[in-house]
Amino acid sequence: MAVIRFTPAPPSLLCPSSFKPKPTYLSLHSKTSTIKLISLKTRHTRIHSLFSPVNHSSVNKEKTESRFESLPLTLPSLSPIKPFVQSEWKLIIKGWVCSFISVYCLSKVVPKVGKFSEIFSKIDATRLTKEGLFLGVLVLARLVATYWQQVFLWEAALNSSYKIRVYVFERVLKRNLSFFEGGGGVLTGDVAYRITAEASDIADTVYALLNTIVPSGLQLAAMATQMMKVSPILSLVSALVIPCICIVIGYLGHRLSKISKKANLTVAKLSAYLNEVLPSMLFIKASNAERCESARFQKLAQADLVEQLKKKRMKAFIPQIVQGVYIGTLLVFCVGSVVVSRGPIDGASMLSFVTSLFLLIEPIQGVGKAYNELKQGEPAIERLFDLTKFSSQVIEKPDAIALGSVTGDVKFCNVSFKYGENMPLVLDTLNLHIKPGETVALVGPSGGGKTTFLKLLLRLYEPICGSILIDDQNIRSFTLESLRRHVGLVSQDTTLFSGTVAENIGYRDFLGKIDMKKVEHAAKTANADEFIRNLPAGYETNIGQRGSIFSGGQKQRLAIARAIYQDSSILLLDEATSALDSKSELLVRQALERLMENRTVLVIAHRLETVLMADRILLLENGKLEEVSPTSLMSNSNYDSLMASGMVI
Repeated sequence: MAVIRFTPAPPSLLCPSSFKPKPTYLSLHSKTSTIKLISLKTRHTRIHSLFSPVNHSSVNKEKTESRFESLPLTLPSLSPIKPFVQSEWKLIIKGWVCSFISVYCLSKVVPKVGKFSEIFSKIDATRLTKEGLFLGVLVLARLVATYWQQVFLWEAALNSSYKIRVYVFERVLKRNLSFFEGGGGVLTGDVAYRITAEASDIADTVYALLNTIVPSGLQLAAMATQMMKVSPILSLVSALVIPCICIVIGYLGHRLSKISKKANLTVAKLSAYLNEVLPSMLFIKASNAERCESARFQKLAQADLVEQLKKKRMKAFIPQIVQGVYIGTLLVFCVGSVVVSRGPIDGASMLSFVTSLFLLIEPIQGVGKAYNELKQGEPAIERLFDLTKFSSQVIEKPDAIALGSVTGDVKFCNVSFKYGENMPLVLDTLNLHIKPGETVALVGPSGGGKTTFLKLLLRLYEPICGSILIDDQNIRSFTLESLRRHVGLVSQDTTLFSGTVAENIGYRDFLGKIDMKKVEHAAKTANADEFIRNLPAGYETNIGQRGSIFSGGQKQRLAIARAIYQDSSILLLDEATSALDSKSELLVRQALERLMENRTVLVIAHRLETVLMADRILLLENGKLEEVSPTSLMSNSNYDSLMASGMVI
């Protein structure tokens, strides 16, 4: 006795909680079999992804898309990419319509092939010309339809890959700072490889699946129909080979997935190594370490070579197994010759049957190749979407307000912080009040928590207890964008991007219109205008990777100019004058003095001259703050001890 049972499908992780599907599976259970049919209806008219790739303009369009939600990408490994592929439904439908036209033309060509033997035997020139022209039109129509099928499906696959890249990169930008700074974090080269190369692998996988689901299915159905018309017995004999091949392909595909994952990891390590070494070429050459780095590279490249060879061998092996279907044709010929000799099938019908058989093998090979791509793409999908799986430690409240004008009053109230559960406290119940327009210097041993102090004010991390106030309002009540717009940072490790000088100074307005007058004013205030104008194209000069054409002092002055352009009310200066020669330090310090006017400033410094620029000096040691007066700092005993500990130089 069979039992019919409705089983609701679980909603996708990428769908909103409001999406509630009607029963999507109709299951027929019996003692011997279970059959599942996919329903084509959903309660809602569409599914949204976290990245919104489609603008819906009408109800009719939404209904059309809801029908397309039944796109058969139901494998668990494909669920992350499903919304992105579904967003390209128009192109996919166009591609599949072209595939229908292509297969229809092919189904009309096959019977004509069988008739040609009769025409040739009777030498009917008129009929031969007529049939030849008709056959030529069908072949031409098939070629055109196949071309547009591939164009539309490739465009859909590449658009999906593009949207996946954008979504993943946006998620990476939102990851906690600890992901990039922690010892267990993913290497930046590995992240770059996932977003570039592995996203391209996903495009290949999507295309292979789209080009197989309907086109290969249609061709299989069409050719099987032609074969059944000629001889059901021969068709059954031919079909017996297919299940065996499918079992072999499934087994080998599972092995290919494991091999592909290892191959992706080795090339990701190689990419991460290059991202680390190439920017450090000066140090490598100065250290005479070319041979050492060459040996390291060869070791990583050799490991990648071994894994890539394994993957390519398996990819080459699976289609050859599919070619084993051809062995089945020998059996068909043997049986066919017997059947023909008995007379039920004439030669023309046999020729049509064999043609259909060979054209049936083509989509079976396509399925094998698509399975190849799927198993190669599964590790790429997993690794790429691993970057999007995290719970943010810094959460913006839904009712967060935009921080408007700021006077610059800053308070730390009983703030404690540590980087991990089993880590010691970096800051221990700190209390600090910085008045508007006041400059406060932080000194202390390296690793004592000074930079962490600044990161908490920027909400790059959250304190484990206590609160931080700006103008008597908790910074958690502000939007992150408005908070960081009013709190500017000039760090020791100056960050410059490839692009022009003007684009780096006006980085705040990079997506809008950069105010050149404001850029030039900022550069003049930062003592940078003179060396900028000596560049070949002035403010439009491309500065190269990480500002490689500039000295350390010039980079610092550009960073100060950028802070002036941003015009923040609160400034955080983290070792902004370190590692500079005396002339560069003087120019930078002059720029800093102009930058600090009428602003609340928190300075981290080891240089005594920079420390003495502050209104107050605070010593941060062992997680505690202690105020130090300038006269006390300059006394022989205190100064010598601070010098010996490296707190000031």
